[in-house]
Amino acid sequence: MVSSERELVNSQNGTVCGEECAREKKSVAVSSVLASLLLTAGKLVVGLLTGSLGILSEAAHSALDLVAALITYFAVRVSDKPADDEHHYGHAKVENLSALIESILLFITCAWIMYEAVKRLFFESVSIEVNFWSFAVLIVSILIDFSRSRALDRVAKKYNSQALEADALHFSSDILSSLVVLAGLGFAKFGITYADSLAALVVAVIVIIASWRLAKRTINALLDKAPRGLDRQIADEVIETPGVAGVHRVRLRQAGGQIYGDLHVVIERSISFVDGHKIATLVEEKLARHSSDILVHFEPEDDWEVVHSTIEETTRAVTRVIEENVTLFKEYHDLEVMRGHTGTSVSMHIVLPKGITVEKARECCDNLERCIQKELTGVCVNFRIEPCDGTCQQCNEKCDVENGAEK
Repeated sequence: MVSSERELVNSQNGTVCGEECAREKKSVAVSSVLASLLLTAGKLVVGLLTGSLGILSEAAHSALDLVAALITYFAVRVSDKPADDEHHYGHAKVENLSALIESILLFITCAWIMYEAVKRLFFESVSIEVNFWSFAVLIVSILIDFSRSRALDRVAKKYNSQALEADALHFSSDILSSLVVLAGLGFAKFGITYADSLAALVVAVIVIIASWRLAKRTINALLDKAPRGLDRQIADEVIETPGVAGVHRVRLRQAGGQIYGDLHVVIERSISFVDGHKIATLVEEKLARHSSDILVHFEPEDDWEVVHSTIEETTRAVTRVIEENVTLFKEYHDLEVMRGHTGTSVSMHIVLPKGITVEKARECCDNLERCIQKELTGVCVNFRIEPCDGTCQQCNEKCDVENGAEK
């Protein structure tokens, strides 16, 4: 069967988000912008009226969420654009970039919150007015944050959107931080005013942890780090396809909610072209579950008679090179020639004089490796070095003498 290639595109979502997908992502992003605007205004007003740093820190957090929500809305609009002459893989990485910007903004806000909290704890005394509105704005904030985080998380998982996932993380962290500030206000109600600043510090720590996790994921995506375990999962799924003899060179990367990459699929040599096409269709269906745009290379299974013949020829060539350069070492054993997907490799144990230095041992191995690679271009050579134990019957050298120089 002749080797062929197929470009696989997610049969449900495709490489570009469909109209329903784009509409749902934009809708939930717009609602997040409106919710963040409402929360920011409410917390800011109450925080200024009461003088609570905890509420003001929450207002700053919500303001950052507003910026993040706007960035997310922009990101989901741009990322859904199809590929063009300048962006052959589309614009999906805009989502990853927006998530990185959001995490940086969060770090900046946390630095300000911690600065103000430390200043109030040790250098300034600020009176806090705790009233009904102090608690009301936080309770309303928790309810809105819970609603928005659930909605964002649902759509993010549905379409594998990192930008929406980042926005959901913002609202989820708001819930935790609001609960902490709520507890701080409760203590302040009974005269423990420093609890408000301590609550602000806890908020900052919570947000820093969430920001770091988000930044780490987005940086990994921008640097094309392969999704953990997905290569093995895809290989295991493909290898179960009837007619597939092997899978190798699985390479993956993520951009936004899309998985890009390529892999090699080995098909039995005796399969007809028509049956090979059916196998290709089955592989497409398996990979479509991963929102993937994966280029699959199909190749026939190796002719093992030819493989064994090649290994034998390589073994004879290596043996000949070793015998021609026997003065470089004392003896060798366990010569093994292997052929894999990355090429041919040669491994062996070589015995060197017992007193030889590490530098000279390396020089000996390098010289022998060069001789083998000169004869067999592209072969990978691995040595296991052993010192002579002095019991060899095939030479008269005294291996326990330094550098093995005496005879």
